[in-house]
Amino acid sequence: MKLRKSEEPLPERAVALILLLCVSGMTAETARYSVPEEAERGSVVANIAKDLGLTGKELLTRQARLVPEGEKQYFQLNQHTGDLVVREGMDREELCGQSEPCL
Repeated sequence: MKLRKSEEPLPERAVALILLLCVSGMTAETARYSVPEEAERGSVVANIAKDLGLTGKELLTRQARLVPEGEKQYFQLNQHTGDLVVREGMDREELCGQSEPCL
């Protein structure tokens, strides 16, 4: 059976281009902020939505979330306002030991 022109498979480059165009709207952002060790629970660190040029609604739609590197979640993201707030107090010695600088 001979394939008609419309049934011929797409070349690999065309498939790759289509996938690239579909995924190009998705991005990942990394942001770093400094927080004093003495910052109290509920203290606002920054407004992530503002820093990324988004609205709180866009953060909610994009399902923005924080991904901790350790076991504890020290920060919380309010997806409605974009505020990053301290969720749990931080102890420098517990986090970094004697290493300088503590990042």
